Amino acid sequence: MKKLPDESLLLEILEIVKATEAKASEMYEFSKQISHNTQIKATKREEAQQLNGQPFPDN
Repeated sequence: MKKLPDESLLLEILEIVKATEAKASEMYEFSKQISHNTQIKATKREEAQQLNGQPFPDN
């Protein structure tokens, strides 16, 4: 049977896991915001092309 690490090591690992989870969540939220901003820019670009009479691809 394997022996578990002592409690202080387990607590340290838990803190690392929590910090990693928080960073991943932060990066996810940042990624969503970047994606949203990119979509807004694309929409504005398409609207400008329509107003200027320039065709844009349907893809």
